[in-house]
Parts: sequence; C-alpha cells; structure tokens
Amino acid sequence: MRYLILSLCCAGVLAGCQSHKAVEEKPTALTATLPPVDTEKEPGLFDQYHVGGFSVGGWVNQKLGQYFAPVKPQNEQAAVVYLYRPDTRWNRQEIAAANLFINGHRIPSLLHNHYYWLELPAGTYRLSVSRPLAGLHFQKPKYLDFTVDAAQTYFIKYDEENKISRSEHTGPFMIMPDKVAHQEIAFTRLKSSSYNFVAQDASGKVRSKPQELKPAKYDAKSEVHLVKPFKLWNPLTW
Repeated sequence: MRYLILSLCCAGVLAGCQSHKAVEEKPTALTATLPPVDTEKEPGLFDQYHVGGFSVGGWVNQKLGQYFAPVKPQNEQAAVVYLYRPDTRWNRQEIAAANLFINGHRIPSLLHNHYYWLELPAGTYRLSVSRPLAGLHFQKPKYLDFTVDAAQTYFIKYDEENKISRSEHTGPFMIMPDKVAHQEIAFTRLKSSSYNFVAQDASGKVRSKPQELKPAKYDAKSEVHLVKPFKLWNPLTW
C-alpha cells in the first residue's frame, strides 16, 4: 500500500511538471501598435472631416523601385498583407494620390505600379481611403474590414477603375486570390517604406510606434534589360 501511494504521488508530480512545461512553451500572443477599431460601426465624422497631409500622384512622382519580391515578417507569427496598385494609364495620370489609413493610422499612398507590405498580428483591421483637397479631408471614406490569421499572407488590390465596387463601401479595395495576385503584383515596384505594426520586437520588448521598413536603394543597373538600347545609324559604317 505504501508503494502504491508513493507511485501515485510521483505520477502526479510528473503530470504537473509536464503541464507546466506545456504552458511555458505556449507562444505569447502578439499585440499591435495600432488603436483598436469597432468594425460594427461605420467611419464617424472625425474620419470624414479632418486635416492631414497629402501625396502627389504618379504623374508628378515618377519614382522607381525594385520589382516585387516576397518577404519574411520580422516575427514568424505575424501576418503579411501586401497592398498593390497596378500600372494603368489612369493611374499614371493621377496628380494627387488618395490617402490610406489602417485603423485610423496613415500609411503610404499607393501610386501607379506600386506595392508595399504591412506586418500585423492576428486580428481584424479596417483599411480606409480618402482623397484630400490641399490637405483637407471631407469625403466619406471608403473602407474594407478584414481579418488576418497568424503567419499567413494576404493580397489587397487598390483599383479605382473597378466600376462594380464604386457604389460599395469597400470602394477600390479588393482582397485578391493568391494566384491572381501573384500574376499582377509581379510587375509592381517597391516605391515606399513598408511597416511592421507588431508591438513586440525581436527581444520581446514592446514598442508604441510601428517599425518603418525602408526599401533598399534602387539600382537601375541591377535590372535585366531584354531590349537593346536604341542607337542612331551611322552612314560612315558602310
């Protein structure tokens, strides 16, 4: 009887150690540097009427960047959301670009043939757009509420020429299937910084502001040119 009681005590201790170890190995849930948003409500008056900056469009800003390349997030549990806008004649002629916001925080405007990415903890977010006039916002914003899971990749296309969604509250935003998105985003360029909104850094410390991920300096010589450069014909070579 004594040995039976001793065996049961040992088994209980081992089970407790194993459960404690399992709790310790469970990864800490990531948090975001973004303010929370109530997706049950539409954007309010403050979202519609406010003063903010503005960005020039592709007709003025003809900046180039490296072609699309997939990235690994700073934290392996973060979701990567690619935002992109294809190259069209309409997009190239834009003088003033619309302002983009995620949970009310301004992020880079999308120019023509442009992409960048956001790194987000698992959760639900609101992406909105408003076109200011000299820095004054008065348009009712179009918005897209979307949910991301940990360690997953998503593609959101910005398309002002999509007549089907103009009357919808989502406006120019479209969540794209991976196969279609890869075909379209492959020709876009990284023309701005990307942002990591995960609050925890690599050491586990919590930051209050997003991490800016600046693009590498663009080098035109690094691109492969399949077309020979144009040269004037020299009659003396006959």
